[in-house]
Amino acid sequence: MKYKCYIIPPARDDFRLAREWYRQLKVKGLSNRFNQSVKDTITRICLNPYAFAIRYKNLRIAHTEIFPYALHFYIDNNSIVITSIVFQGRNPSIARSRVE
Repeated sequence: MKYKCYIIPPARDDFRLAREWYRQLKVKGLSNRFNQSVKDTITRICLNPYAFAIRYKNLRIAHTEIFPYALHFYIDNNSIVITSIVFQGRNPSIARSRVE
C-alpha cells in the first residue's frame, strides 16, 4: 500500500531548528547528514509504517539511524502524519502535547 506523508507545521519547525543547530556547530557537512538521516527515516516510515510499535495515543516512534532524534507519527487511512521530530534527550511531553 502506498501512503501519503504529511508533516505538521510544528514538526517542520522542529526539523528546521535542529538543522540550524547542527549548522551552527560548524562541522562540515553535519547539517546535511542530519537532513539526510531524517529524510531516510521518513522514507522508512512511508514504506512500512506498521513496522513501528504504537507507543502512546495511537502514535508510533521511529528513530533516526545516527542522530539522537525520534519522529512521532500516526497512521490515518492511507496517510502518515508526522507530529514531531524531537531530540531524544528532550522532555517527551512536548511531542505528546501535540496530539491531545
